[in-house]
Amino acid sequence: MEKLIFNFFLVIHVICGFLSLSTGLVAMIAEKGKKAHNISGKIFYWAMLGVFVTTIVFFVIYPAQLKYQFFLTIGIISFYPNFSGKRLLSMKKAIVPQLIDWVAAWAVGLCGVVMLGYSVYGFLHPEGFNGLAILFAIFGIVCLFNAYGDLKIYLGYQKPEKMHWFLGHGGKMMGAYSAALTAFCVNIVPRYLPAGTPAFVFILTWVLPGVAIGVVAARILKKYRLKFNVKAVKPVLQEA
Repeated sequence: MEKLIFNFFLVIHVICGFLSLSTGLVAMIAEKGKKAHNISGKIFYWAMLGVFVTTIVFFVIYPAQLKYQFFLTIGIISFYPNFSGKRLLSMKKAIVPQLIDWVAAWAVGLCGVVMLGYSVYGFLHPEGFNGLAILFAIFGIVCLFNAYGDLKIYLGYQKPEKMHWFLGHGGKMMGAYSAALTAFCVNIVPRYLPAGTPAFVFILTWVLPGVAIGVVAARILKKYRLKFNVKAVKPVLQEA
């Protein structure tokens, strides 16, 4: 019965993964604000939510297995930019975080701390981690940066930039898409690698998609910042 439940949610997980991969690409290249962008963006959001929920289910079924503990934390870091990016659309006039925004931001920060804890433990006790200690460290830091980026605004240490809802939404959604692309790469690429491939190559399949999307996102957002004449925002404490 346990295996049957797992397989059922695995099918849902895969379907949601392919939906997020395809609709996220459409949303990225479609004209912003138009029907194609809006519809594909909504499908992308719910598909990523489906991926996140099924990841929780996998952890509930196999809570003692390290890989599902890892996948749970990856699920959190993947869904957070998707969630917070959508939330920004409801804060066009001003960023006024609600309880759910505070909980989500602190939760992703806590997730980062937990991942770094796993990383330290993995480096001290490498048996069974098989490179996961490095991945826990990398994504733990990413988690903390996600939390820091939002909390410094929520707490009033930095003012939101001009067109924050547009630029923030775009940046976060492209970050969420990098998670979908990473999931595709880590499930497909290793199948075609020869036996004896060094472990660092497998680690690169986890890291390079995010780096590639990050470079693309930076170039796109730079173009829009120039278009909207958005200047860098200094921390509030520096302006005092």
